[in-house]
Amino acid sequence: MTSPFLTFLLPVLLLVASLSGCSKKDPGSALEEAASALEQGISQRQPKAVMKLLHQDFSGNQGLDRHTAQQQMLALFLRYKNIGVMVVNRQCQLDKGFYDRGHCSARVGISGAQGLIPERAELYRVKTTWQLQGKDWQLLKLKWE
Repeated sequence: MTSPFLTFLLPVLLLVASLSGCSKKDPGSALEEAASALEQGISQRQPKAVMKLLHQDFSGNQGLDRHTAQQQMLALFLRYKNIGVMVVNRQCQLDKGFYDRGHCSARVGISGAQGLIPERAELYRVKTTWQLQGKDWQLLKLKWE
């Protein structure tokens, strides 16, 4: 015969064990992961992965939109066999006014090369705004100097 305590405790323990495997991702961590995925998509020359991260209303400096960003990225991938991306001091934070917005800023170095030695390298100060679409963060705005 089992005690009433064990009869109560066993289902509770099973429930806790099942929920521990289903924990939600912290939105701040998910934002950091999206920013890292964008960096990886560019450095690994994966245009589909990058485009998946761009919001349908994406915009950037000088009237850059989603379509133009895709064209410029493909041209960059055709021109350079090796693309290096180095991100320094990335800081991401959730927007205090909008639950579905996040912002990241960083210093970003980008280099392009046909071989081992970079033919071109640029350093930028980058600020991004991300929009939460369902469970995924998408890049909404990109500003650089």
